[in-house]
Amino acid sequence: MRATPLLVVGALASNIGVASAASVPGIGDPNFPNIGSPAYDVSNYSIDLKFDPSSGRLSGTTTITARSKQDVKAGTAIGFDFLLQTQSVLVDNKPAKYTLGNDKLAVTAPTDLPIGQEFTTVVAYNDIPSRVQNAAGQRHWVENANGALISNEPFSAEWWYPSNDHPTDKATYAVSVLAPEAMDVLSNGVETSVTQQISGWKRHNWLSKSPQITYASFLAIGKYERGGQNSGTPARPNLTAYATDLNPTVRANAKSSIERTPEIVDWLAGVLTPYPFESTGGLVDAKMGGFALETQTMPTYTDGFFKRGKNDSVVVHENAHQWFGDSISVATWKDGWLNEGFASYMEYLWSEKNGTGTAAEIADYAYATSRRIDWNVVLTDPGPANVLPAELYTRGALAIQAFRSALGNDEVFFRLLREWLTKYQYGNAKVADFIDMANAVTGRSTNALFKTWLTDKGKPAYKPTDAKFDGANNRAPRSVTPAPPKPKVWDDLYAVVTEKQ
Repeated sequence: MRATPLLVVGALASNIGVASAASVPGIGDPNFPNIGSPAYDVSNYSIDLKFDPSSGRLSGTTTITARSKQDVKAGTAIGFDFLLQTQSVLVDNKPAKYTLGNDKLAVTAPTDLPIGQEFTTVVAYNDIPSRVQNAAGQRHWVENANGALISNEPFSAEWWYPSNDHPTDKATYAVSVLAPEAMDVLSNGVETSVTQQISGWKRHNWLSKSPQITYASFLAIGKYERGGQNSGTPARPNLTAYATDLNPTVRANAKSSIERTPEIVDWLAGVLTPYPFESTGGLVDAKMGGFALETQTMPTYTDGFFKRGKNDSVVVHENAHQWFGDSISVATWKDGWLNEGFASYMEYLWSEKNGTGTAAEIADYAYATSRRIDWNVVLTDPGPANVLPAELYTRGALAIQAFRSALGNDEVFFRLLREWLTKYQYGNAKVADFIDMANAVTGRSTNALFKTWLTDKGKPAYKPTDAKFDGANNRAPRSVTPAPPKPKVWDDLYAVVTEKQ
């Protein structure tokens, strides 16, 4: 449904006879079969936009450089995930017909695109994203008096650029945005320049040189207080930003945690592998809508995480995602445990490091109280209605502690994590891939344990620290024991229980 139906009619009328957007095949994700495209692989998005806050209008072009994965014949439609009113499309500098609908921009190839051939698609568009909803009725472009913000999961790209919106297609990004000079513009990677092009307006240019998934891209336009610049290095700059309309106390609380990002990233790199990207940072805005997200190089946070005080745990979580989620990304949207379980477990390890509760104590307390856990949610297939349930975080982390306890060898445990992050760096993986590697590295069959904690419905009969690889203890009657003492870190871990991370 659109707020500007007359524009939709015009776009369709100019392309009578073109294949319907609904007929363009998706990439075949088991949870979202219609998203993405199997026809091409994107290497770069060059996004050149203007945002006018007085009207909320976003206009400009996106140039998509891609390589054909199929023989695409002239007259065949290929799809891009997109929602905004489109003005023109060029494929290799040739005008292409198109239709827009069902969250897809269907572009009819004006010439043959043989398998393996590189081609460019230039899409010009002009719309008011805050008025646009997708087929599910979602509106993810957030507009306010200070500007606009787009940061969401699993889908956000459609509100500001056309894309192959699936985690298996990673690309580099060049983002250039013209906005009023009183406003800041922030995105992924490194800001390469800010220029005054016309009176009262400035153009901000951002470059993300590492492979990046679409939902980890973000754009923030508004009034922000920048920080962090002095805490990075020339090789890995750090930039933080805080919306100027944040409550002053909340801003101070957020700063006390977000400004520790370089320290936290260094700690993560010591536990895991070298940091995989070119910069670090963080952005806090009340308009984030009640969650935090692992937007690549600069995680985005809602102010809610900092209303009780400082919160290092959420900073650990989102920066752990730079490894688990952004560097290694899911192969399908059924594999979210690989992102959320491990990012949550790194919070447990941070607490262990700081003496506020060991990972084992946190996991056993969560198992005993289990108020956040619906034990009937299957972590290996939570379903399309809620691909990121709370159970992926809590039960997901408990599964990792159960594995670590059963293994009883931290040297092997951390070696497995490092081998995993090295083998699949900048790639994609499934849950089954991790279990296969766990079996290979440990020399044990971990299948029964992971089946119990990830796939089986119902609460396991044993707490995480009692785990055994053969699964025998899962067949024993569940023993009733008093809950262990609440770890000191518990309220920080779950300070905002309704917010996804």
